[in-house]
Amino acid sequence: MPLRPPRILAVAAIALGSIPASAGRAGDVRKEAFKLLNEGVAAYNKADYRAAIPPLQRAASISLNSFRAHYFLGAALAGDRRWSDAVQAYTTALDLDPSHLQANVALGDALLALGDLDEARPYYARALKLRAEFAPALDGQARLAEAQADENQAIALYERAIASDRGFADAYTHLGDLYLRRGKLDDAVKLLAEAVSVKPDFGPGLDRLAVAYGRLGFSNEAVATIRKAIDLEPKNPEHRATLGEVLLGMGLATGAEESFRAAIAIDDAQPRARAGLAEIARRHGSYDDALAELDVALADPRLDAGSRAKLDARRAAIVEERGRTGALEARVAGAAATAADRIALAEVAAGRGDYGRAADLLAEARPGGRDRERLAYYAFRAGRFRDAHQIYAELARGGGRADLEVNDGAALARAGDDAKAKEAFLRALAVDPEHELAKLYLGNALLRLGDVEGATRTYREYLAAHATGTSSEQVRRILAQLAPATETKP
Repeated sequence: MPLRPPRILAVAAIALGSIPASAGRAGDVRKEAFKLLNEGVAAYNKADYRAAIPPLQRAASISLNSFRAHYFLGAALAGDRRWSDAVQAYTTALDLDPSHLQANVALGDALLALGDLDEARPYYARALKLRAEFAPALDGQARLAEAQADENQAIALYERAIASDRGFADAYTHLGDLYLRRGKLDDAVKLLAEAVSVKPDFGPGLDRLAVAYGRLGFSNEAVATIRKAIDLEPKNPEHRATLGEVLLGMGLATGAEESFRAAIAIDDAQPRARAGLAEIARRHGSYDDALAELDVALADPRLDAGSRAKLDARRAAIVEERGRTGALEARVAGAAATAADRIALAEVAAGRGDYGRAADLLAEARPGGRDRERLAYYAFRAGRFRDAHQIYAELARGGGRADLEVNDGAALARAGDDAKAKEAFLRALAVDPEHELAKLYLGNALLRLGDVEGATRTYREYLAAHATGTSSEQVRRILAQLAPATETKP
């Protein structure tokens, strides 16, 4: 794509409307434009993008040669996901100052959001030509590599961006987010914590750090962190959508729905909030309502290419599940239902979080083998811990499988019988001395039984073998309360 942007007046006429017929005295006009620009930038800095757009549009229409008016207009339009309009505003800004580093990167970002990868690439390259190892441009190239499914190249570029500018929080955040998707939670938390360390008021970093905490099971930290982002940027719907996702992951569907609706009150078609409401509807078996939520998001012309692909895939999965579930429900309601029908419908119910019905359906099928293990799992998730214990204990009597002993111990612990749970975990370790969960759960059982010395010793053994992982930080926090902090380091 050629980098030469259209002429200023042509773009201004398209993006901003007609120029005032009477501008008044030059000094008054400049003051008005300056006032509008400051008003718009102030709203933009608060992430109140929709409030920022009108004064910035007016400032840009008055001061056609104001780089800052066009640049911040582009930034506000991008914040409101109006990517095509943002491209026009950034293009005008670059016509005024072709060598502006951040404007080149911003235009690349807007084109990338539109899915125009080939058009985005030259703007990152231009910024790097103007300043070698410019961190935002390297970060943009890394996101471009991610969009092309080249994660290894993306990681290398993010690392270059961080090495180039240790204070550039965006690169830490984007790399941390990539590690989140890869399931490398420890690495993600370190990077995201670094992002908010170098820039404490960085909303996107706090947002993704909250997600990482949620994945690790640190529910209190997750909620507190995303609420801090909301306090910093109350008009940013992304943070409220993230809070909804965190709460939904904790099983708090009512609170999640409230947060998703709060996001939609700011941005009616916010894609993650609509997807969250669709998931809640799906879990209730309201497939038509779920599809309606997704269709609102998909109908939004501002939707970026990546979000559209995810929503399309989710919609197709819900359509398929609706058809499959309808057929299974009809067969199970009739006299000719087979065990396979009940097993398949039980899987659907479990996928919606209805483990009680899943357990009932699977029990009716009188399963054996792996399906009997699944029945124990469904019973456990439904809170029927004694039922789960009976099945796991029966299966574990065959010997040789540490995981069954661990599951039996977990069911006993949830049923309040820590003494018998301890015995199950010890049996698991007799089969597999390196079993991670057996060691961890044994420490938990010993602690609940009041054996602080035994729990401390077990936790230290756990950390010696598992210095990193989703539970290691939790163990360190427990040990910090049981022993001096200097003794808890692996």
